[in-house]
Amino acid sequence: MTKGSTGTPVLLFSMDSDQFWAAPTTTGGLKAYYQQYGKHTEHYNIELIHFKDDKGIVNWQKSWQEKHLPAIRQASQSHHQAIVGFSMYTWNAAEFLALIHQIKTECPNVLCIAGGPHVQQAEDYLGEDPIDIIILGEGESTFTEILDQPDRKYWSHIKGIAFLDNGTIKKTEERQRRKCLDELPSPLDAIELTDAHGKPLYDSISYETSRGCPFKCAFCEWGTGAIGSKMYQFSMTRVRSDWHRIVDAGIKDIWLADSNFGALKEDLEKAQLICELKQKTGLPSSFATSWSKKHSPRVQEIVLLLHKNGLLPHYQLALQTLTPLALELSNRKNMAANKYIPIAQQMAIEGVPIAAELIWGLPGDNLADFESNLDELLKTFPNLNIFAYTLLPGTEFYEKRNEYQIETIPVAGYGKAKGEYVVACHTFDRNEGIEGYFLITAHILFAHGHIIPLAIRFLALHSEITTAPLLRELLRIVCAEYQADMPDINLQDRMTVYEHRATLFTTILQEPERLYSHLEQGVLNHLKRTNNRQLITATKQILAIDHALSPRCGEASEINYEFSFDAISCKTALDCLSIPSSDDLKTSNRQTVAVKCPGGLGTILKDPDGGAWLRGEFQHQIAEVQTVRIIHPNIKPAQPIEQ
Repeated sequence: MTKGSTGTPVLLFSMDSDQFWAAPTTTGGLKAYYQQYGKHTEHYNIELIHFKDDKGIVNWQKSWQEKHLPAIRQASQSHHQAIVGFSMYTWNAAEFLALIHQIKTECPNVLCIAGGPHVQQAEDYLGEDPIDIIILGEGESTFTEILDQPDRKYWSHIKGIAFLDNGTIKKTEERQRRKCLDELPSPLDAIELTDAHGKPLYDSISYETSRGCPFKCAFCEWGTGAIGSKMYQFSMTRVRSDWHRIVDAGIKDIWLADSNFGALKEDLEKAQLICELKQKTGLPSSFATSWSKKHSPRVQEIVLLLHKNGLLPHYQLALQTLTPLALELSNRKNMAANKYIPIAQQMAIEGVPIAAELIWGLPGDNLADFESNLDELLKTFPNLNIFAYTLLPGTEFYEKRNEYQIETIPVAGYGKAKGEYVVACHTFDRNEGIEGYFLITAHILFAHGHIIPLAIRFLALHSEITTAPLLRELLRIVCAEYQADMPDINLQDRMTVYEHRATLFTTILQEPERLYSHLEQGVLNHLKRTNNRQLITATKQILAIDHALSPRCGEASEINYEFSFDAISCKTALDCLSIPSSDDLKTSNRQTVAVKCPGGLGTILKDPDGGAWLRGEFQHQIAEVQTVRIIHPNIKPAQPIEQ
């Protein structure tokens, strides 16, 4: 149906995750499919309602009262049943459940359909929430069949749905996955990408070139839930057509929804295409994806190609855990350390933004092993992304929560709708679990948030230092110092600190001198107590670099910093995962360095996840890799990667 047309209302709701404003390709795909294959396209007025965040819902509720509610009631009076559909993910489930309750209260006869990864465990919602039908698995064909035959008497004949039948949950025959993805019309056929003046309506687009995941990780929904393990992909003809449409609309970023980019041979051609578009049009600005779990020669070629063309915000090795039992229970097998270590070292030296992923809270892990894993990876990777394990419906661990004695805490303010933090299981108790959350909060703030990343790396590179106790100690110092600045948040509660880490991050960086004074004192006291006094002078020097490069409030600026040592060489060594040489640290090497600060803390940058994006940068000519090796003899030349 065209915009403004009459017909029975079908409202399809979607919402982005935080700080991600992208076109609604999921609901757009449903609409496009019905427009092409539906039997009664003239009967329905399908409208995509896409929210940037929960504030968008509040604003939309005004139009609900003025526009949608009257239209739904008018359809009911004409004996037509309006339909509302919700694309449910962890980040929007709580808001959408509240909206579903509101809509069904005001319009009890509306047919409510929910689909998406978060509701695949239909038992958790049917009967508790006023959802009429849950779509299990891929939704395009199922959604179309529901619209073609919405009457309850036909539901039993529609594959891939769950609904209540006389108070009992009924699941129909499983719908087989679609193998030929090109049969699906492009979501772009149903989405307006630009406004009346030709300006893009969205910053980004989430795009899938393939479906499925060959792995069955027990903590993930990808291979074990609605998506399935066999990988199928769209043709390059389809991908090329869509990507041209995206960049022609002026959309800045393309983020792939693929599970293992680089695993398929066609992925190299896709990477070449995205670089070709960047060279010809200047877009996209960035390109991100979930990478193949195996670092093959093809993956390496893709990574280097994207990096060369300025399209690689990060390349992540999804290790998740190094603890043997946690790997076994998670159905995972990581590449051997003697393979990923040279990969990380070589890419760090070449400036590729490589990172490792680590999860705290997996069954089979424990805090002592996690701390050892953390130290090992801090020495190996220039960046670490550490996540807290949230128990998700539809996963193997969710089904085995009793077997593994999994204890959880609902996400504050949302309950189970946004998942459950795992705080204990059969291999670690509740206090240990919560202490792990406190530790990863410290890492997220101080390393990932780019407050003292170089100092943490410098100390981690010394075998006599264990970073976990230091990180927790620094966070305790910060919580005590800034409690008065945050009177509404109990910084003595470790889980509260984790959940309010974004507020804590922006608060402590408001006064850099105050923050770094306390951090320096805390680090030096820790070195004294652990009999590492020999590292005090060098650590103070590295902390001075961190201070100069930390995210800042206000506008972009350029500031000159005076160092009593070779700060540029020290940073270069640490960027290459090497300890600065004694010559680098000589106090006779006085140096003035201009630091370009992007600014934006508290306005653009509101949480530590973006710390590395808005850090300061030394303004100097970057040395070639070979020169770096000459300057720093302790930086080992990159070895060829063993495949």
